[in-house]
Amino acid sequence: MVVIAKELLQYEKDYIKYYINFPKIYYKQDNDKDYIKNEMIESVNQIIFEDIMTFMDVVEDTYNVNSEEYTHINSITEFQVGYLSNDIISLAIEFSQLAGFYDISYLKGYNFDFKLKNNISLKHLFKENVDYIKILKKYILIQAKILISELQKYNEDNLYKIVEENICLDEENIFYFTQEYLILPFSSCEIDKEILNLIEFKIPFNKIYNYLSDYAIKNIVKKIVL
Repeated sequence: MVVIAKELLQYEKDYIKYYINFPKIYYKQDNDKDYIKNEMIESVNQIIFEDIMTFMDVVEDTYNVNSEEYTHINSITEFQVGYLSNDIISLAIEFSQLAGFYDISYLKGYNFDFKLKNNISLKHLFKENVDYIKILKKYILIQAKILISELQKYNEDNLYKIVEENICLDEENIFYFTQEYLILPFSSCEIDKEILNLIEFKIPFNKIYNYLSDYAIKNIVKKIVL
């Protein structure tokens, strides 16, 4: 059984404040109090740790370059567990640095099947010979247009435009999932240079159910109302 614990690293260095909240993954047998050593889980924990360290290095580099411009930088990470079963996890970590009035954020997804010892990629969720990139772009475009329409109400000076060709999506795209949704995040300025916030597009599995692989249906989606 996979267990996800919460770890916190909090300290201040020069003018940088760190609030690093990140997951630590363990494995144990049912009704067993002791954790069991698992090579793949240790590897995933190492990947997460290295991503955290890389983020902190980037924050320090940002401060060194812009130390005269910014009074201080708040660097924050938060994580959420989208899906957790005995052998499968899907979680996301949001990395944010707040410098002055700017909030630059990005998200990384971690999707693993410990039974099969696989890193779950987008292609594992869909049937073979299905152009899932085109399908996902269609749903993203619909949601993006709704988002931009809402933004126009509050900021009429900026004209936001988005077309399908501007949506950068490929097989290696970052994602995570719940039992009901496939979630595709886009970092600051990735959709439009004027949109600084991190954006998540949630695509209901029941909308794309007919395109899903047997693996996704049996192990992730399971029972769903169409």
